[in-house]
Amino acid sequence: MGKIFGTDGVRGVAISELTVDLAMKIGKAVANVFAPNGGKILIGKDTRLSSSSLESAIAAGVTSCGVDAVLLGVVPTPAVAYLTKYGKSSAGVMISASHNSFEFNGIKVFDSEGFKISDKNQNDIENLILSDFQGMSYPKDDCIGVVKHEKYYVGSYINYLRKMLNSVNLKIVIDCANGAACQCVGKVFKGIDNFEYINYSPDGCNINKDCGSTYLASLSHYVIKNELDLGISFDGDADRCLAVDRFGEVIDGDHIIASMAVAMKENSTLSSNTVVGTKMSNMGFEKFLENNGIKLIRADIGDRFVVEEMKKHNSSIGGEQSGHIIFSDYSTTGDAILTAIMLVNLVSDMGDSSKISRIFQPYPQFVKNIKISKDANFEERLKNSIQKLEKLLSNDGRVFARKSGTEPLIRVMCESKSFEKLDECEAILSEI
Repeated sequence: MGKIFGTDGVRGVAISELTVDLAMKIGKAVANVFAPNGGKILIGKDTRLSSSSLESAIAAGVTSCGVDAVLLGVVPTPAVAYLTKYGKSSAGVMISASHNSFEFNGIKVFDSEGFKISDKNQNDIENLILSDFQGMSYPKDDCIGVVKHEKYYVGSYINYLRKMLNSVNLKIVIDCANGAACQCVGKVFKGIDNFEYINYSPDGCNINKDCGSTYLASLSHYVIKNELDLGISFDGDADRCLAVDRFGEVIDGDHIIASMAVAMKENSTLSSNTVVGTKMSNMGFEKFLENNGIKLIRADIGDRFVVEEMKKHNSSIGGEQSGHIIFSDYSTTGDAILTAIMLVNLVSDMGDSSKISRIFQPYPQFVKNIKISKDANFEERLKNSIQKLEKLLSNDGRVFARKSGTEPLIRVMCESKSFEKLDECEAILSEI
């Protein structure tokens, strides 16, 4: 992580931490790095109150450098990635804090090919901002960029997705999280009977509030109460997709990928017989893939790193437990609506969504968040605790610790076949 960029773009409390001034500087820097000789940069946003202010600031920064700013309005993050590539734009910018509550916001940047930008690109942007654009010259007269409102661009993204949807006869509900998918998801599934939508009335403050992919309890209850075949849930910027089966059981990212990978292998579309997950992917998931002749590659946490490993290993599917799922034949980044389409098609073929939630038995797993202490002995105590955990779980489990990219926390994941050993792990961690 850099001084400005975190694990997934720039993020913070809107206006007070992620300020309008910083947003304008990011716009200027993105224009300098990706469009030094002019061009156009697409800008999308989610439904947060602060998104419009940040949109105006980024556009001001972009146009001040002689680059046009094309405003897409409220669109999913993957729409920005898709439209940047196929619209031959210099770069794309998405304003969203993903699954976070409304007071936060963030800025994600895509290169001209629709991929999240590299560490080098991030460093170049940061260096420009931190040097206060030293020595930079500005365009004059008619060379200044202009702001264009092109909300209809998203139509090509919607049409692209619709082509992949099969004819289905299922009763399905989609939780839009009061977020970025609200304005286009209904158009994607237009004409399909028995589709319902909940949490699709954003007011600027209710994005992700008691809904969406980080809050599946209400979706589960809704599916059971209304006797539906499947419930699908997005996060605030619609790059994550999770689901619940007809019994209300959670279908997480590992289960979706496992089911898709087996189906893709059967129809010879699973490139290299390889799936890319992360260091958080469940061991039960890995064992299932292994038993089906499929190799799992573990990437660092974050869909950007998953995509990098997918490129290296020529993999056609990868993703995270959290629902970032990438189909590299169709998209450059996680796309919740695309995943929903693939899932709907698969459930239609299988006839029962519970076959996906039960496709493998996950190992019991928990994640403990440990607040970073200024105590001089904290790091040594943490190191000793991790070593104890590794020794305890060495034969039938694993431990993984990482520093949070958004909070002053160490996240420690423990996984084992044995609930008793996990209880011991919790006791060890409780000491710090």
